[in-house]
Amino acid sequence: MAGTGLEQYRKRKGLTQAKVAEALGIDAGRMSRMEAGEIIPTPEELDRLVVMLEVTPNYLFSKHVLAEVAERARMAS
Repeated sequence: MAGTGLEQYRKRKGLTQAKVAEALGIDAGRMSRMEAGEIIPTPEELDRLVVMLEVTPNYLFSKHVLAEVAERARMAS
């Protein structure tokens, strides 16, 4: 999976990976892997990220990743 825009927008806000991870309630390793594009966020994590970073999801992740997040949310409901 390709990298994400997450790092770019996190840095624009002056936030560290550790601060974002703490706000999301996840460990720093998960945050690092998410930022590298190795794993995708849960629907809840994505919701928190877009609010925290003040961007739309498509600035953070590719359409493919967003489609997978949406599918997971649909399956969970």
